[in-house]
Amino acid sequence: MMRALQHSIDFFFERIGLVVLFSIPFFFALLIPTFVSTPSYLALGGVFLRTGSIPEVGAFEAAVAAFAYLVSLFIISDSIANINVLIKSKRTLTTATKRVWKALGTHAVNIFLVYTIATILVLIFQLVTFDLPLRGIILPLLMLFLSFALFFVPPAIVIDERQPWHAVVISFRMAIRKLDAVLSWMVLGLVMLTAGEFVLLFLPYPLGQYATLLFNSVVVIPFLLIYQTHIYMKKYGLAY
Repeated sequence: MMRALQHSIDFFFERIGLVVLFSIPFFFALLIPTFVSTPSYLALGGVFLRTGSIPEVGAFEAAVAAFAYLVSLFIISDSIANINVLIKSKRTLTTATKRVWKALGTHAVNIFLVYTIATILVLIFQLVTFDLPLRGIILPLLMLFLSFALFFVPPAIVIDERQPWHAVVISFRMAIRKLDAVLSWMVLGLVMLTAGEFVLLFLPYPLGQYATLLFNSVVVIPFLLIYQTHIYMKKYGLAY
């Protein structure tokens, strides 16, 4: 785990210009749902859905919200694919530019498909558990399981060029084998999110919220993606 973390730190600072360039879309993608009429809100440096407001949304508003979330999700998927391509290009000593265009046409679409299905499942989980007395326990567990199962999907799609369904199977199996690494990733992510939240939210409202979102978009999210991919690449003995 420590070697993967060190590789991630080295890569982040070596390619920080390209990493930030590919990460800026995260910020705008996360803002898209808040710019249209969607039941969303900013909190903890992220954008969240108000489940309780869904029944009050009309057909037109629902269509606009769905379109906004799909656009946002594709931008996120494309950025995730491109960051993974940067890592792969370094490990295989290939030209990043050519692989970025390939990622836009293939890898990003595959990641988008998986994340779209995952988003639909999350919405279903929220609606099905809406009136359950133990919703506060059941819903987080369902979402945790889904996140755990899909944890290594992006690197499986980009690094090994797997198709979406096969990537999900590989992701779930590897997440079980690398449980300690996944837990370390979660702890590091919690520390980074908490640190950013603690420092930036002292800024005047709403500047603090947007500053936190920007910090998470160009620092926290890309670094965690890099760390995630380097954990995945530990499966190759020669790479580590």
